[in-house]
Amino acid sequence: MNTRCVIGIGCDDHGDQIAGLLVARAVRAHDSGGMTVVESSGAPEELVHAWSGGGGVVVVEAMPGDRPGRVHRCRPHPRQIGFGCSSTLLSARLREALAMGPLPDRVTVITIEATCFVHRAPVTPAVAQAAADVAASIAPGVDAAALAGARS
Repeated sequence: MNTRCVIGIGCDDHGDQIAGLLVARAVRAHDSGGMTVVESSGAPEELVHAWSGGGGVVVVEAMPGDRPGRVHRCRPHPRQIGFGCSSTLLSARLREALAMGPLPDRVTVITIEATCFVHRAPVTPAVAQAAADVAASIAPGVDAAALAGARS
């Protein structure tokens, strides 16, 4: 995956909502310095600022779903025919940021299905494993098993 920027969206203290941040932190810890890694609350203006400058961008966030840990990948970029995203896979704030533009050359959105968004709840094991697997797919050297075990 030719990625220049990884943006993890989330919140530290609301259970599975931390998934995007876990990915960003794992990528930052194992990347040799070739990527920009951003932790974001998901504010549209913050996202547009983070992905400015072109190149490939991966945005990761948790979304409510029936199968915790299930991963969805899509390319919402208007020039990427056939890779569109269902609006159910994108948060309203991310959809707003994508509409605001400008967009980088390539945007990939990865969502991790989650069920627990309760204040002060821990991340569920399936979501922690999915976040570790996603991080390993982005940055070589991430030990997905060790990372997931440390969070659950």
